[in-house]
Amino acid sequence: MRRVAIIGGGVTGCSVAWHLASQNIGEIHLFERDQLGSGTTWHSAGNITWKPVDDNDAPVLYLLDLIKRLEDETNLTSGWRTTGRLFLARDTDTLDMFSGFHEGALDRGVDARMLSPREASGLHPLLEASSLSGAWLNPLAGYLNPADLVTLYARSARALGAELHEQSNVSNLTTTNGHITGIVCGDETLEFDDVIICGGLWSSPLVAEQGVTLAQGGCEHFYIILDIDPRLASSTPSFVSPSDFIYGREEVGGLLLGCFDEQANTIDISNLPDPFSFSLLNENWDKFSPYFDRAAELFPALLNAPVRRFVNGPEAFTPDGNPFIGPVSDIDGLWLCTGMNSHGVTISGASGHIIADMLADREPRFAIDLYAPGRFGTKARDEVWLEKMISDAPSSFYQNVNPKK
Repeated sequence: MRRVAIIGGGVTGCSVAWHLASQNIGEIHLFERDQLGSGTTWHSAGNITWKPVDDNDAPVLYLLDLIKRLEDETNLTSGWRTTGRLFLARDTDTLDMFSGFHEGALDRGVDARMLSPREASGLHPLLEASSLSGAWLNPLAGYLNPADLVTLYARSARALGAELHEQSNVSNLTTTNGHITGIVCGDETLEFDDVIICGGLWSSPLVAEQGVTLAQGGCEHFYIILDIDPRLASSTPSFVSPSDFIYGREEVGGLLLGCFDEQANTIDISNLPDPFSFSLLNENWDKFSPYFDRAAELFPALLNAPVRRFVNGPEAFTPDGNPFIGPVSDIDGLWLCTGMNSHGVTISGASGHIIADMLADREPRFAIDLYAPGRFGTKARDEVWLEKMISDAPSSFYQNVNPKK
């Protein structure tokens, strides 16, 4: 029987495990060096927003259906809550872009709405109408608890026969004549026919031992949670303001406020403590304060709101904002599913499905051209270029007025 190893037990690795098990690909083993979800997944904001663009439309609709299916199968919950999202425009150019989204939504039968500033402020009690040119209300948006989604994937994968090994550190891969033969886990060398790397930030050093250079890197990515009085209703729409590089939503009656900052601070993961499980970076108010000031123009009540928590977690970004999903060309049996650019939760269903389709030698259900692992060629080895591109990557999402968070 075909033996497949998955390295990394975050939301991506657990989705891959479930998809492979559900397609009866073979004997599936997932290896997580600490606890499932203990790397990047646990501090994700958990936002999921559908948009009428090719790389988001079908994957998000699939994920929403999949969440419901897994909840029904396991009698567990993901914490999913549909809130809708307000896309806030501070200028006419941004509003024109939202009009394009609106037309795409209507073409797909989605009951979206273009809103005046006053109508938008009527949907969010903290929003100041005078700061807006208008808004677009997207009803297919909400959030979940990423740790609960990991549990859904993991519980269902185990029920289908997959073995998920925690506290199992994979230190190396083994190859013979350009083909994967297995992994080194602890003191053991285990044989596998295929290995799928789902280690997020920690994927690069693992494949580097095999001469593979990944064009991905780490950046600081942060949000704060503020206490709001009176408390926000759980049905309050989330929001995004692309020209301000900010996003936010209700969080247990408070407000979660995050940003995708310009010239983001890059991270050398070799300088992170080991292990880094369930860990965060230091607060960085110098970088966050300008975005808080912009948010306070939209939501003046934030100026008097106490900060409950500052979350600064490292995340993996790529130069073009797209992950690496697919085979490594020079090593048969080695696959990548990494570099999720802070939307690993959103793309988790599609990424798992793509890997399962590829291993089964089927035409992938979702478009894959954007995700080719070798698409940057020799540029991946240009460290100066890569660091600049990685630093620019988070804010590029919003400069294109196509936010992925």
